[in-house]
Amino acid sequence: MNAKLAELYGNDFVVTSDQPDLFHWYRTTDGERFGIRKTRLTNEENELLNAFFPTAQLENEFMTMTQKKWTSLLFEDDLSVDLTIDLPIRYIHFNLKNAPSDLSDFTEAITGLFSDETILLFENDKEGLLVQTNEIDEQMVDELKQTAAALTADFFTGMSLFVGQTIQHSDNSQLKRIYKAEKKWFSTGRNLMPSQMVFTHQEIVPSVIFHDASDESIDYLIKAIQPVQHDTELLKSIRIYLESNLNITLAAKQLYVHRNSLQYRVDKFIEKTGIDVKSFQGAVMVYLSLLAMELR
Repeated sequence: MNAKLAELYGNDFVVTSDQPDLFHWYRTTDGERFGIRKTRLTNEENELLNAFFPTAQLENEFMTMTQKKWTSLLFEDDLSVDLTIDLPIRYIHFNLKNAPSDLSDFTEAITGLFSDETILLFENDKEGLLVQTNEIDEQMVDELKQTAAALTADFFTGMSLFVGQTIQHSDNSQLKRIYKAEKKWFSTGRNLMPSQMVFTHQEIVPSVIFHDASDESIDYLIKAIQPVQHDTELLKSIRIYLESNLNITLAAKQLYVHRNSLQYRVDKFIEKTGIDVKSFQGAVMVYLSLLAMELR
């Protein structure tokens, strides 16, 4: 089969290249990898080849030196690797429901959404991460939601992302530890909230804590707001109020109600539960109780 493809595509058929991004890569059932220049293939030809050959993962010889070093540290536990890092950094983990039919096109699409300093790493053909260096944008979560939706549509595979914490140090053992912790949290978050596309460490850590908590702890938190547990409108209002940083005016706008109406609901909640949700400690308690109800 390979000989016939080589004859058909001539110099556009390769088994290795110094410019791998110019080719679609495939692998035979015997494990042999080959590539065909993208400009030579029609969409129909590419789909036909994908039907016969699995798309080959971008492999070690195609990686930059920086990618190889990060791969050695995070996936191969080589703590001795010498990394040059522009701090701060952040991991953006990704998980695909199915491997993309064309990994090189997927790579091009996802890296094109970030700065040139962002490092893309594949752990396997369905999961990996981007290492953002030097430039951390805390306002990018909404953009990532659009990114995940677009890539899902373009590559016909469900995609979820986890935006990790900002890392201010470059100790290899700490970089590895944070990676492993965030990967575990990401997995737990996907299991608990399978419909969510983008997670942040701020919202996922409480879910992980609840996942590991005892039934007694969960029951205690739920019972704390038991007097209003069936008042869905009130609970929704309190949730929006908490997520608006206890700002009555902002929360009222999101709920499309007058601020006095929302103030009445907050006072009603305090009266029925005995928890002062307007205080920091009370707000934390109620937020955890609401989260416990959702995850139960």
